[in-house]
Amino acid sequence: MRKLLLLLLFLAQPALIADEALTECRLIEEVAERVGCYDKIVDSHFPMESSDSGELPNPLELPEANAVPDSKSLFGTTDAEAKRIVEASLSIEQISQIEAIVATVQRSATSKLTVTLENGQIWRQLDGQRLRLNSGETVIVRKASLGSYLMEKQSGSRSIRVKRAN
Repeated sequence: MRKLLLLLLFLAQPALIADEALTECRLIEEVAERVGCYDKIVDSHFPMESSDSGELPNPLELPEANAVPDSKSLFGTTDAEAKRIVEASLSIEQISQIEAIVATVQRSATSKLTVTLENGQIWRQLDGQRLRLNSGETVIVRKASLGSYLMEKQSGSRSIRVKRAN
């Protein structure tokens, strides 16, 4: 029994080392670097035979760093990962809030607001909080927790939870 346990421990050691290496690779944010890290681990366990030219065949060509991804390259990724890839390829700056001027305000039968901003964005109120808004006022829309957004007057402290409608 002891010999079997030692044999299992000996055989499991490479798997534990590979698991630690995979965890380190997962922490790399840049896609090309992360894939390269995974490739090194796989190549160390399953070496490929060299071609006649002396180079290893590369079945997956990585896109250029500034190349705009297409639908085929994004197929199978989560929405969040696809968004991150597109933003990175287009060098889109991440912001946490916008400041805009209210173009129109409409109130529904349930007293919830639909606010159209001068930049063309339309935001609908989700909660039941009260906020008096008029055309021409400046509002701030900022990211809140769990992917939600809050809208508040530039001069006030009250806010309403909103969702982008367009």
